[in-house]
Amino acid sequence: MVISVSDNHLDVLVGMLVFSRPELRLSERVKFLKSSQSFKVYEVGVDGAQARPLSVVCEDFVCGGFEIVRYVMCKEDVSMSEALKTASRVLGVTSYAGIKDAEGFTCQFITAKCSPGRKLKKRYELLDGKVSLFFHGIADSMLRRGDLEGNYFEVLLEDLSEDDFRILRELRNSHGKITFLNYYGYQRFGVRRPVTHLIGKALLENDVEKALDLILGNPYPTENQRVIEARKSYEEGDLREALRLFPRNFDVERSLIKGLLRGMSISEVLNLIDKWLVRMYVEAYQSYLFNLALSKLATQLGDVDVLALKCEVMPLPRPNLNLVDECSRETFKAVEEELKSINPRSNYLKYLSKNNREVVFTLHNYTHEETGDKALLKFLLKPSTYATVFLRELLGPISR
Repeated sequence: MVISVSDNHLDVLVGMLVFSRPELRLSERVKFLKSSQSFKVYEVGVDGAQARPLSVVCEDFVCGGFEIVRYVMCKEDVSMSEALKTASRVLGVTSYAGIKDAEGFTCQFITAKCSPGRKLKKRYELLDGKVSLFFHGIADSMLRRGDLEGNYFEVLLEDLSEDDFRILRELRNSHGKITFLNYYGYQRFGVRRPVTHLIGKALLENDVEKALDLILGNPYPTENQRVIEARKSYEEGDLREALRLFPRNFDVERSLIKGLLRGMSISEVLNLIDKWLVRMYVEAYQSYLFNLALSKLATQLGDVDVLALKCEVMPLPRPNLNLVDECSRETFKAVEEELKSINPRSNYLKYLSKNNREVVFTLHNYTHEETGDKALLKFLLKPSTYATVFLRELLGPISR
């Protein structure tokens, strides 16, 4: 089946210009409201274990030496950064394998280092129960990014018609043979405020003033009203009022404003941002370039399966890309105009990834349960593959 074009503003903003499988589109009546009840994610570790809430005794665990402990961290509608910060207060420095959605119910493995004689609880309830930690045992090493087999999803759709159920049954009967364009999903760029990649672009252009304005200003109507007012105060030059209005959990914004109030230069203020977050900004722009290149190549060929036959993987776009084959040359050509804006002397070039990415993905172990006019979808995805990209194929753009 040929691809179809999206003219949705958010899709265009993040480079997802086409749909892979128009034949899988469900009817407009289907409802999906992303919440902890309708969207659940369970990380699958490299050992095949799923991170799920555990029944554990409440007795303490006493560290005998410098063991590495593994916990399951479950959170409900809480950002990854806030959950990790909260977990670190009781466990110490933690590490993780993958970033999880801020919306919905997610469970994943985290690790922390012991010290002799230290007491750790086997279960913690934090942030009024929105974050739970369950002791899972001793690990061989601290988790690193990418140390997972994938993520298992459970997604609830409501108000389906018989035609909608027929499409889902066809998907189930395909036994994982249907492919989708392997876009980076909406959350890579920010759903409520999709500017992460724009910040990364400004940094790569060495336009530090624009980068700071995007981080602190540029309010979106989908944000909390207090946050909108804080961003407006910054844009009006009232830094003290902006600092007063930004909520306590807006650590980055508050830190940068404090730096400005101390008389630091913009470059000095930006250096206050943790390096992992700077990398996230820069790689988000690279993710946008990948989405854009993938869209353009799919449009040229008109078919996802043809694209997959032509290019199994594509390089993540970057300046001075090694154009060793037709796929890398086509990738570079598709975003050449964008790449021209990158400053060759930018201090942020080092954060660009040199990896390749598969051009398509498939669902693994897909099934669904039908109850009345509801369907509970269950499926496994490889790391760095987005359930929201699959749901976009079924439901249309996120802003629908």
